[in-house]
Amino acid sequence: MITWEKSVARLAAGIFIALALALVALFLVIDFGDWLRIYTGKPPGDVAQLYWYRSHLALVQFAPAALVLTGGLTTTLIRRRGEWTALKALGASPWAVLRPVIIVSLAGALALFAFQELVVSRSGPQVDRIMVERFDRWGDFLSVYTPRRWFRAGPWLINVRGEANPAVAPGGSELGDVRLFELDADGRLSRWLEGRALISSGPNRWRLEDATELSLTGAEARPGVPKGTLELEVPLRPEVTRLAVGRPEWLPVSTLVDQVGVLGSLQLPTEAARFAIHQRGTSLLVTALAALITALLALASRNRPSIPLALISGGVLYGTLFVVQMICRSLALNGHLAPPLAAWMPSVLLVIGGAALLRRAWRLA
Repeated sequence: MITWEKSVARLAAGIFIALALALVALFLVIDFGDWLRIYTGKPPGDVAQLYWYRSHLALVQFAPAALVLTGGLTTTLIRRRGEWTALKALGASPWAVLRPVIIVSLAGALALFAFQELVVSRSGPQVDRIMVERFDRWGDFLSVYTPRRWFRAGPWLINVRGEANPAVAPGGSELGDVRLFELDADGRLSRWLEGRALISSGPNRWRLEDATELSLTGAEARPGVPKGTLELEVPLRPEVTRLAVGRPEWLPVSTLVDQVGVLGSLQLPTEAARFAIHQRGTSLLVTALAALITALLALASRNRPSIPLALISGGVLYGTLFVVQMICRSLALNGHLAPPLAAWMPSVLLVIGGAALLRRAWRLA
């Protein structure tokens, strides 16, 4: 039986790889045709580099669908060959087929997780930068990759126009080229400071280097008066310099975990980072469960083994899961559902909905 299960595992792995590559190739061809007008006249090397990185994103996007389809296709092929009938005559249980399918699904899901952590986290930003720098297509680049420039800390509004300078402030707790606006109790501007750098010097204490204070006369601000170095009480945490830029779905989990703490300490929204962390883990469970369901349903079906039917049933299941995941993501990002609950809900729904199907399919098998 071990030899048999190895054979099934090889079959499932081959189907998964073929499906994943086919889906990625189909997407890249369609995407290339859609963007062909902007590639005209551009260096072929730039286009090739763009699609090299874009293929990494497509693999992570479509490989889970390939895994779900693999479960149904593997068991359908086994039934068509008559191998399952022979195994049942020998007293084998459905696990003889399901176990290698589940192992391949979990191995594929873990490989995709590692691929996303190590490769996609670098390839994703490269795609955005190539589109901007070589094809002049900005999209949402500025909103995604521009560091946060405005902060509210107690009575202060802080505008950061420069970058952190770790050489001057070890740990990066410095904000370069800043403007500070102090508001009174009625929300009116009462003080305007500018400086070369704002450096953390302790809890809620910041040092403004090369400070200049602009004089306020009514609604006008007159040229500033040099103040040298000022010690200010600003309730802003030093972690402000550790804010990451980029799309949460492409950031490594270690970075996302760090960002949850940083954003929380700065009283900024954490929903996107928290959802991305949990969603990264639930994708493993969702893929394995969906592959198990499609495999068992195909194995226990009383209909004649049909590859088109296996593709349709797997596609419908994955499409439904995709829609549910998008709805949950929207609810989490808009604050209507806790991010952990939103991320795990598709898995819970799949377990509940699939339990009845599994019991029925097991009886028929």
